[in-house]
Amino acid sequence: MPPTTSPRNLTLASYKLHRLRLPLAMPIGDSQVKFDVHWMTVLELVTGDGLTGVGFDLQQGCPTPALAQLQAQFEYNMWPALRGANPFGEALRISRPRGGNVGAAILPLAVETALWDLMGKALDLPLYRLLGGKDPEVPAYGSTLDFHLNDDDFRRRLGDFKRMGFRAIKIKVGHPDVEWDLKRLGIARDVMGAGADIMVDANEAWSPKEAIRRSRIYRDSSFNIFWIEDPITREDYAGYAQLRGEIPFTRINTGEYLGFSGKRRLLEAGGVDVLNLHGSIGASRAAAHLAGDFGIPVSLGNTLLELGVHLAASLPEVLYLEFSDLTWNKVAKEPVKFANSKAIAPDRPGHGIELDREALAQFSQSE
Repeated sequence: MPPTTSPRNLTLASYKLHRLRLPLAMPIGDSQVKFDVHWMTVLELVTGDGLTGVGFDLQQGCPTPALAQLQAQFEYNMWPALRGANPFGEALRISRPRGGNVGAAILPLAVETALWDLMGKALDLPLYRLLGGKDPEVPAYGSTLDFHLNDDDFRRRLGDFKRMGFRAIKIKVGHPDVEWDLKRLGIARDVMGAGADIMVDANEAWSPKEAIRRSRIYRDSSFNIFWIEDPITREDYAGYAQLRGEIPFTRINTGEYLGFSGKRRLLEAGGVDVLNLHGSIGASRAAAHLAGDFGIPVSLGNTLLELGVHLAASLPEVLYLEFSDLTWNKVAKEPVKFANSKAIAPDRPGHGIELDREALAQFSQSE
């Protein structure tokens, strides 16, 4: 007879929330915003047999509610549906946000991440393998978030990424004076070398005509731009189609700010060369599948604690993963590693990020 084993109790039994204030080493931002601190919520979901899945949520610009208020909101909005549930069913369920369900969830990204972490741990599989990936390494670029840095600090920031082995870099553009953009591009090429892939991100600074004008000025000034990201407003699908037709010498990267239906409309309009994914694992996988149907590759924007590496490693046609080297990695005992311009998915069960309890205590603020 086969040996008997006690069945595991994988139903969700308890949870814990942490409210963190993460000061940034330097101000970050773009042509529209500036931040010097991040507010993070960390969620631990615990099963009946003591297995813990960890998820994260981030708020920029203003503090999250006090911990007691976060707890009350989660207890009311999310926990009744999660208590006693199986993480596999919760993570894989397809729901349709309609009517009063739209925007009703509290910490949905943190919940989803924690559920997938639990699934990987229960199966003793790294998340990228659970999602179907085979190779843990993904091409990555350094992202400077530099719009509010002076030229000297910008140069030092680029040097940091160069010493880390990055051969691709993304810088901010969209200054009212195009000469400012050109100067920053010159510094980037000088530090990174002529062979580096250089991307630019305007964060919706321009109209379609201005985006075309700027792109042509960059080209005529001998800058070979790998992609131009979010040059115009996110829902201007006709404008993106116009850009794609009139500046064929660079790629149009966008979609980060759009939900699934927006990404679909963008693809249908023929307005994107590289679809930028961000956020939910489930929605991003669906969007990547749709992009493949249009023959469009994808990229992954910044993800908390670089956990997007698992999603990226599981998808075909991922050009690059973004890395900005932000304070949130101090929360992990062993952050995601980067080497030779690649991100390396942890080969540990689940997403592989174990919380550093000392750092958690250092950054925690209840009010």
